[in-house]
Amino acid sequence: MPDLLTHVLVAYAVAAVVVWITAVPDRYLPVALVGAVAPDAMKATVLLGVPSGSAFGIPYSFWGLHTLGGVAALGGIGALTVRAADRRAAFPALVCGGATHLLLDLFVIRVDGVAPPYLFPVSGWLPPAGNLYASTDAWTVVAALAVAVPVWAARRSTAAGSDPEHGRR
Repeated sequence: MPDLLTHVLVAYAVAAVVVWITAVPDRYLPVALVGAVAPDAMKATVLLGVPSGSAFGIPYSFWGLHTLGGVAALGGIGALTVRAADRRAAFPALVCGGATHLLLDLFVIRVDGVAPPYLFPVSGWLPPAGNLYASTDAWTVVAALAVAVPVWAARRSTAAGSDPEHGRR
């Protein structure tokens, strides 16, 4: 599970900085964290034993959920689950979280030295794998904590010193 926690912590750090330096309301920070977990929905199909195959002669597979197109599709579906007034902000928050997930996955050790086609459907290009860590390495969580905790502490100290009426959104 270090891989999932690392994805959430890095997405938190990135989204918290975006929320902090822009006019994006705080309520979209957890939305970005959901987006960071969304690409791993593909792994749920493996756990649940959902087969890849064909239906009505049309082949299908769930591997596309773990690509840029899958992140955009899941972001669109996720944005439809919030009230209409928040959809324009929820979609980029979900996609931002998913993009951090894909970016981190570029550095996972791959036997063949190439990463999956994360840019699908834009491109079928197989980028070189970073071969920096295995998804089971625990040190990635420590590194992500080293980034996320100072961001959290800085946000907390800023929020504590702000005017309650005009502070957090």
